[in-house]
Amino acid sequence: MPAAKDIRRALARIRAVMPTQKQSDASHRNIKLGLERISRAIPDEQKWIGVHVGGTNGKGSICALLAGMLKLSGISHGTYNSPALPERHNSITINGLYVNKRMYEMELQHVAETYKRVASGWMFASGDEPGEPTPFEIETAAAFRVFNKMNVQYGIVEVGMGGATDATNAMKEKAVTVISKIDLDHQEYLGNTIEEIAKVKAGIMRPGIPCIVDYTNPSSVMDVLRDHAQSVGTQVSLSSKALPLIEDLDGDTFKLQDYEKQNLLCATLAFRNLFPNLQIDVNKLLSLKPQLPGRMEQVNVSGLTDGTRQQPVLVDGAHNMLGVDALAKHVDGTLRNSTEPTVTWVIGLSSSKSKPFSKIVETLIRPHDNLAFVEYAQGANDPPAAPAELGRDVAAQVIRDESRIYDGEPNIGDAVQWACSKAGEGPVVITGSLYMIRELYGTAGVQPSRKIKTRRPGRSQLWRYIQLSKERPLTSEEAREFKQARRHWYLSPLNSPVFRNVRSGGAPVSPPAPESVREHQRDAAHHKSQADGYGSAIRSIKKDMSEEVDGGGEDLPRTLRDLEKRHEEHLRAYNSAMFRLRGYIVDPEKKYLSHRDIFGQPEKRKSRIAALLPEEDADRAALPLHKGPPGKAGWQTRRGG
Repeated sequence: MPAAKDIRRALARIRAVMPTQKQSDASHRNIKLGLERISRAIPDEQKWIGVHVGGTNGKGSICALLAGMLKLSGISHGTYNSPALPERHNSITINGLYVNKRMYEMELQHVAETYKRVASGWMFASGDEPGEPTPFEIETAAAFRVFNKMNVQYGIVEVGMGGATDATNAMKEKAVTVISKIDLDHQEYLGNTIEEIAKVKAGIMRPGIPCIVDYTNPSSVMDVLRDHAQSVGTQVSLSSKALPLIEDLDGDTFKLQDYEKQNLLCATLAFRNLFPNLQIDVNKLLSLKPQLPGRMEQVNVSGLTDGTRQQPVLVDGAHNMLGVDALAKHVDGTLRNSTEPTVTWVIGLSSSKSKPFSKIVETLIRPHDNLAFVEYAQGANDPPAAPAELGRDVAAQVIRDESRIYDGEPNIGDAVQWACSKAGEGPVVITGSLYMIRELYGTAGVQPSRKIKTRRPGRSQLWRYIQLSKERPLTSEEAREFKQARRHWYLSPLNSPVFRNVRSGGAPVSPPAPESVREHQRDAAHHKSQADGYGSAIRSIKKDMSEEVDGGGEDLPRTLRDLEKRHEEHLRAYNSAMFRLRGYIVDPEKKYLSHRDIFGQPEKRKSRIAALLPEEDADRAALPLHKGPPGKAGWQTRRGG
């Protein structure tokens, strides 16, 4: 009878060779290149200036470097990268902070609803229905809306896939475009040769808008890019022109790999095109560590390994040959040495017809290395994971000792624990698909080194929570954000005299508090702290009683009653002190601010006509009359009876 390992290997091989349409429905990705749908979903007005960054490798890092430059210059900006790590809303940052999660969810919903209304009145000229927008199209339109609402001056946008037909190319105004190093990737969508892919990526160019290109691209790629630039009426600027701008780089402090230097050159020249008179200290810039999560990042996994692994592991999303070659060079040059040549790898790749699966594995590992090949949990619109058994088969051709190849469950948590146990304090590298790294970052006990804060909830979130709290009890997380949103509103420069001058560059003006007020504040803080402590003790005792913990006996209920009494006493003392401070008893209804209070205007009401119509007719009545926007010959109006 065959062993379980052999059966798993055979099944994995069957899955790998099955045609895509015959595999599970989850393997199908909703990817539709083209600008027809996204053009209907994005806002009519773009209030920000676009910086569009495409290419195969390095485009996310260039976006991060440009954001760092704008931050040092005090210029408001937003960034949009994909895929998001570790959560969906982490794709957008505003001035270096993640966009608020609730705001992002609201914008996604708004985009989906807007598209549904608009698409109900249109069809392609060929007669085809427009269909549903892809998740990436919805996310891109939401990002553009967030940039508008947050009033950023510049939006730094990373191309998702390709260029000409990528959803991000629907932005209406660009100041500069950047094309990083180009190589084979996503051939099933972009073309089978590097020249065909370069032609697609060149599609982000615009007439009269400068395009910065990584000068290390092959000559055949440069020819394609120059020809396209000439055809659209723009000019290609090679990133090598920025070499004099980074000549003050401290090479001893910042030991950049070749690809990192190329990314820095691209970002620096793009910034110079945007702001010819502004100077950037590249050493100060790099000291900020302007990098995206999951790119050459040191990650702490001591919580996952129960403290047995104190040294961080290296995490890098090298998912194509350009990235793999760079990672292999970095590992061989910095992690391997004569005393410790062994590296323990955790690798997880996405399944693709064009991905050089064997070459990736063989480029990274050596015969004396350890390897755990894993599979990530496939999300709704993610590519399927490459079977772990196939990865083990390829690795077995290099690593002859089977004890060095992980043979357990191919999930990321178990594999990292095995890798850390195998490596001891030796180097551990986790690499491959960004979808796998996203799952790693969501694993309990994993702590990335780059911790980016999230923006506080704003006025829209405050209004949403007011409406939601009238419909049902809020969850603990919603209640916490509702309180944050109220505090943020009360303390904003629009409402608080303390912070009114901050908007014009002034300092907060806090009126002096009398000693009597300070005394009441200290009193209230003391009793609140004591009440919280007693409350925590009461909950612990009740938990022990519910679990029938031995050792309490009859004294446990008596102790609980005493603690509850002291808890109530401190709560009363706290409320009394707060009454002396406020001069009134808190009215729970005060948290329900009106729409006019929050936004300065009454809430819009549906038209009386629409309110009297059936739902389907009301939706139709709410639609504007379309004659077809200029330049959109691929669409035509579809009138209802």
